Amino acid sequence: MEVKKKWSFHKSICLGMDLNQLLDTSCEQLRQLYNVWQCWRLNSGLCWKQYSLLKCLSKVKKEALPTKTHLQDR
Repeated sequence: MEVKKKWSFHKSICLGMDLNQLLDTSCEQLRQLYNVWQCWRLNSGLCWKQYSLLKCLSKVKKEALPTKTHLQDR
């Protein structure tokens, strides 16, 4: 019989930083981590398609009812 390897938790790492550290950094610090093309995209702003999608998603998120789980239904 084979012994199954135990499942281990993997940390999320992006740009060489943990996800929690990345969320706490400011925009200026993030721009130092990005390359030139990514900085240009941040500085140029959103196009109308991206802006309308974000606007629609925020509207739907505000109107959404809270999700009930089996533990909260009691």
